[in-house]
Amino acid sequence: MNDAEAAALLAGCARCPYPGAWQPSPFAERSVSGTRYAVVAVDPELSALALRREDGSLWFLPEGDAAQFVNSSIAAFVACNRAYEEAAAEAAAYEGPGDGLGEEEAADLAEQAADELTEALLERFGALDPAAVADENSFWHVGAEELGYGMSA
Repeated sequence: MNDAEAAALLAGCARCPYPGAWQPSPFAERSVSGTRYAVVAVDPELSALALRREDGSLWFLPEGDAAQFVNSSIAAFVACNRAYEEAAAEAAAYEGPGDGLGEEEAADLAEQAADELTEALLERFGALDPAAVADENSFWHVGAEELGYGMSA
């Protein structure tokens, strides 16, 4: 896949849980520990999302730290992003457990709904790209948890 094709696939990922700016094609190159990456998104002086040239996988590159796996391919990243966007819309539409409940009971029900959304999203990610959520500190795992936290806050 060339840079223009990759950029076209990533163009619809603006609501991704990555705060950086998507980069135009051709992508800047970055080498980390001898591995070449094409930088597809940048959060200046903090991190980047990058395509590993040798196998087409997507990686998170924090400044001054080791590369962290995100997805097996750009297609898997786009599919996970779509799942995330759908769950984010569901979370935004959540209106809480309803009236007539005590504050503690309402908080418990909101937390339960958030946990259910998070677990369902993680299962969906796992079906799309199992390696993307194999680690509980992975990009998509953290994104799903933060989405749930926002619902119950």
